[in-house]
Amino acid sequence: MAVVRKKVSSVRTSAMSAQREVDLRQRLSDAGLLRVPVNVVAIAEFLGLEVVEEPMADDLSGYLEVRSGSWVVGVNSLHHRNRKRFTIAHEIAHFVLHSGQKKSFHDQTFARRNDDPNPMEREADRFAAELLMPEADVRQMISSGNTTLSGLAAEFGVSALAMKYRVQNLGYRVNQ
Repeated sequence: MAVVRKKVSSVRTSAMSAQREVDLRQRLSDAGLLRVPVNVVAIAEFLGLEVVEEPMADDLSGYLEVRSGSWVVGVNSLHHRNRKRFTIAHEIAHFVLHSGQKKSFHDQTFARRNDDPNPMEREADRFAAELLMPEADVRQMISSGNTTLSGLAAEFGVSALAMKYRVQNLGYRVNQ
């Protein structure tokens, strides 16, 4: 599938959340952790999170919770590698954006909750997409001629569906 440029507006979170994200992105960049494909486990550890893989029900992707005073990211070991990467990035988002509001997050399979009215989940999905598929890198790869969803997805270590949503959110049109 080719990706073609089109204009689309973007939705942002609050100014305080946006500033936290900018600060985090700078810290991660300074630590050399934003090279594509982004190593989400290294980022989680950089933030002091423990990542554990364990079998879960198929409709559960992962969780973030406090155990013995430390934050733990749990990820469904039965899911595909790309799904696990998105789950970890999503749980990192909950930690960065929402850990002051709750001490536990349990997330259902993301593709099955597209209409979820919960703003925390939408924010975490947006954050995860931006972390795994940084805008500048996506735009650079597309301008360099990598214009297929499968090609882009392979470069970023995400699913073609996640890449489709990301390029659409960046203002590109996906030809069928």
